[in-house]
Amino acid sequence: MNLSRAIILVLVFMAWVAPAEGGDKIYTIDDAYRAALSANEIVKIAEEEVIQSDSRVDQARTYLYPRLTAQGAYTRFNETLPPGGGAFLFQPRDQYQAQLVLTQPLYTGGRTLAGLHTAEKMRDASSSGLSLTKQDMMLDVAEAYYGVLKAQKSVDINKRSLERMEHHKETTEREAATRKTKANQSALLRANSLVSQARIALVRAQDGLKIAHEKLSLLTKLPKDIHLAEPQQLAQETESIEDLEKVALKNRDDYAASRIDKNIAEENVTIVRGGHYPQISALAGAQYQESQPAMFTDATTYYAGLRLTVPIFEGGLMRAEVSEARSKVRQAELSSEFLRKSIESEVEEAYVNLQTVSSVLDTAKLEMAYAKGNYEAVEDLFSEGLLASLSLIDAEQALTMAERELMNATYDREIAILRLQKSIGVLGKES
Repeated sequence: MNLSRAIILVLVFMAWVAPAEGGDKIYTIDDAYRAALSANEIVKIAEEEVIQSDSRVDQARTYLYPRLTAQGAYTRFNETLPPGGGAFLFQPRDQYQAQLVLTQPLYTGGRTLAGLHTAEKMRDASSSGLSLTKQDMMLDVAEAYYGVLKAQKSVDINKRSLERMEHHKETTEREAATRKTKANQSALLRANSLVSQARIALVRAQDGLKIAHEKLSLLTKLPKDIHLAEPQQLAQETESIEDLEKVALKNRDDYAASRIDKNIAEENVTIVRGGHYPQISALAGAQYQESQPAMFTDATTYYAGLRLTVPIFEGGLMRAEVSEARSKVRQAELSSEFLRKSIESEVEEAYVNLQTVSSVLDTAKLEMAYAKGNYEAVEDLFSEGLLASLSLIDAEQALTMAERELMNATYDREIAILRLQKSIGVLGKES
């Protein structure tokens, strides 16, 4: 008896624990953001670009430091010269040489520092590119996330529509069985057709849900068919378009990158011009030579000095290269100005779209209330035999359409807010 009671208690405990352990996790939109930013290949590519830009800064910095090189050589000759040797031997049988050279650039026409500044600015540009990539990814993830929620709501709406149509079909079947008139038979056929249409719509909605899950999984690497939490409604921006445009020019990473590109182009003018200026470097070294048979040149020699390189005639190469570099500066300025205008236009478009979607949402709420009240009233009248089935069908279709409009407008507003945040460059930065 005690054994049976113990077994029952164990089974009850397992039944209570199993749902907790095997229950499906509810993923939030922040979980989706974190998963995409940590695992998506596009973000990884941008992160590697930042790592490469850091390495380029280190490479540019090395040109400020001295270069120390070592050389060694062994030479075997076929015979000594003169043959048989002599007082003045100028070719031995074996010869060993070693050399250690230290080189320090002293003046390079400003190229070295300009190259370092360029590498640092390119690193800043790659960081801005990474931030922009993350914002693009977050917006894509949000659209995919809300796409899943919309698809799920569409499935629910079609299920309710199918239930209403099946209920209408049952009522019509009873009416047709009670009074076998042509009108009742026609109403029954129409009800059967509408049930079939509702089932088709439900199947398509379920297929759309699978596709939406697939898109979200592609971005986030999360399992398919996961359960998603309903996000809190986002706060709508209250600033004017002019203020939002100022915020965008201050926070947009692509605009910051365009200004950096202009600075890089200006540094490139210095680099190009400096390549045609005189170059001065300091040299110091030690050289060792040993020959067999011994020669009078065998010795360990130490030396130091300066090296000056002066370009004299290059056929107008400097003028042509500098002209090209200055043209790139003007090109960068024009690109930055065009991007500024594009950003202002993008902010205005996102702002207007948000206002439109918000207005549509308010109208959709009213439409939903009207459609729901109308359906309830028509259903009561139809059940009392005071209205024809066509009125109930029209009311049901109006209710289904209102539910879809409200669902689309609700999620479209959230996406519109995120797009506006993306257009002003603050998406994801507040956290």
